[in-house]
Order: sequence, then C-alpha cells, then structure tokens
Amino acid sequence: MKTIAMLTLAAAAVTLSAPAAAQFAKAEDAIKYRQGSFFVMGEHFGRIGAMANGKAPFDAKAAQDNADLVATMAKLPWPAFGPGTDKGAPTKAKASIWSE
Repeated sequence: MKTIAMLTLAAAAVTLSAPAAAQFAKAEDAIKYRQGSFFVMGEHFGRIGAMANGKAPFDAKAAQDNADLVATMAKLPWPAFGPGTDKGAPTKAKASIWSE
C-alpha cells in the first residue's frame, strides 16, 4: 500500500510540474516572465514601504490590497528559474542564486 501511495504521489508531482516547465518556449521567455513578475512585486512592495516610511499617507485598505497582490504574485516567478535561464538577459541576481 505504501508503494502505491508513493508512486501515485510521484506521478502527481511529475504531472503538475510539467506544465510549468513547458510554458516557456525559449529561455528568454522565462527570463522576461520572471523579471516582469519581480518588477510588479517590487512596485507593490514599494507602495507599502512608502507608507511604512512616512513618504506616503498610510491607507490600511491600500496596504492590504498591495500585500495581497504581493502574496499572490510571489508564487509566479519560480517556474521561470529553469535550466538555461541564468544567461541571456541582464540581471541583478547574484551568481549564487543559480547554485543554491
């Protein structure tokens, strides 16, 4: 019974991860997607940061809306860290991101 459960779990993992890897036709597509996702998250983090630092008036609803969007967006860029996406576009990422 344990073996069947493990095989089922392994099959599900492979099935669910395949679409993420297959969604990018070229490494450049993955890089653009990943950088776009991080850009949008950065913009919304910046709005929250501006409120926290007193550079913008605090608005609880706006802060929560931005935090909710960041939480949702935080799931998006990770499939775009595939093989071959470490080169091909300018990046601010440290070299260690590709080995760890």
